[in-house]
Amino acid sequence: MLSAAPKIVELKVTKNFYWCINYRITGFPKPYRTWYFNNQPLQNPIIQDLENAFTMKNSYLADGCLQLERASQVNEGLYTLIATNSLGTVNYSIEAKFHKDPVLIAHPTFIPQGRIPPPISTIIQKQPELEKKDKTLILVSVLLTVAVVVVLVVTVVCVVQWKKYQNSPDAPNARTSPWFFFCPQRRRNRLLRERIPLYPSQMVVNHNYCKESNDNKEFNIEIHHIAREKISFVQTLGEGAFGRVFLGTVDYLTPDEPTTLVAVKTLKDTNFSDAKVDFEREAELLTNMQHDNIIKFYGVSTDGEAPMMIFEYMEHGDLNNFLRDRSPNTENSDTAGHKYANLSIPDLIHISCQIAGGMDYLASQHFVHRDLATRNCLVADNLIVKIGDFGMSRDVYSTDYYRVGRHNMLPIRWMAPESILYRKFTIESDIWSFGVVLWEIFSFGKQPWYELSNHEVIQQVTSEKILPRPPSCPEDIYHVMLECWKTRPQERTPMKIIHTQLQLLTTSRDTEYLEVVD
Repeated sequence: MLSAAPKIVELKVTKNFYWCINYRITGFPKPYRTWYFNNQPLQNPIIQDLENAFTMKNSYLADGCLQLERASQVNEGLYTLIATNSLGTVNYSIEAKFHKDPVLIAHPTFIPQGRIPPPISTIIQKQPELEKKDKTLILVSVLLTVAVVVVLVVTVVCVVQWKKYQNSPDAPNARTSPWFFFCPQRRRNRLLRERIPLYPSQMVVNHNYCKESNDNKEFNIEIHHIAREKISFVQTLGEGAFGRVFLGTVDYLTPDEPTTLVAVKTLKDTNFSDAKVDFEREAELLTNMQHDNIIKFYGVSTDGEAPMMIFEYMEHGDLNNFLRDRSPNTENSDTAGHKYANLSIPDLIHISCQIAGGMDYLASQHFVHRDLATRNCLVADNLIVKIGDFGMSRDVYSTDYYRVGRHNMLPIRWMAPESILYRKFTIESDIWSFGVVLWEIFSFGKQPWYELSNHEVIQQVTSEKILPRPPSCPEDIYHVMLECWKTRPQERTPMKIIHTQLQLLTTSRDTEYLEVVD
């Protein structure tokens, strides 16, 4: 075979799986290859000169590529291939930009054997203006990418938190009227009222009332602070998601009373600022809730480790257990072994009238209870009944609630059709619940629809089925229930009228219902 000087037939940049500078060299004897990068010998472990296996044994042809596994801006620049054999040397240079079309610069130069290659003077100089534009574009791209990522992260976090809030028991289900945002005074009152802790699902303000009225004045009663050293704990009454409730005493709660028996509600999550804010809002709201049939709030104690709320103690516990213990079908007795006295029809009407009075007050203040039931009413001596519990009823009466999602537990058996179907809670839906409470009272604490599952209850209520009249319930009381269970919310009798009707029944029927319930 005839001898031939080296010749670089091809040199180009291509993108396969990796970036490559492909070359094709001819010559005999077979030339050997040397690479330069920006006029310096190429020494980079991630860049490999790979010759095609088909030409490795060929004595006059070399076909392969300079492979860059992780090509970046650092690797951009001038690459020079020098091919040398005994007859001479040839070199080709190429400007490699891995994000732009490469520029091929062919400068064949014969270098006699044994001489050092001269400095390559044919390098394409980078234009400063183009380099500046490139840097600006890169900076803008990075900033835009960061901004988009931040917006996406914030959006995802907000959506997740909103979903959690919607699924939590604290989420208000009533829709907010647009007028709500134009009434800053009403908005402040609502934020306070949504946090009332007496009811597990918490009452919410009815935002259909935006105009100031005499019934809904700005809160102006100061919160009463009780020194921690005045409080003594007697025993645990129960525990809920918020914390614990204790039976305790307070020394000189009033100047003329050395010791007062109280219920003490503690705050569990003392490390969370949100919980403390809620605690303060609840205390401000409760201080201004003044009614004979709403549990009395004495004040707060915040100078200890855990903030506490102090309520009046209701000796006989919740109304549901009170009714069951005194049902004519049971033989329960108190701790002293004495059988509980049966309740007469006038007693049951008296209980109903007190709850109606409390609900009438809440309606006048534009509050929606959302979880009215006998389990959420408390009983004291002399058959005094008040609305209020300490957030424990969902733990004690778990079968009364229907779990929806991960967190929401709904009192389906007490809910109006529109509340079940649309999660719409209003004063009118509270009236429906009051009708169910009447049914509970005259059934001596039985669970509404006790023979049906929660799914069956939903089907019954949404198909306009109603609870039957309890055996011992007078017709006029059942008529009140029916007035509460009108399908159209606006047709339900207002709570004020219901309260008046029950007051009349309490006074006019005492002589009619003298006998004890059989």
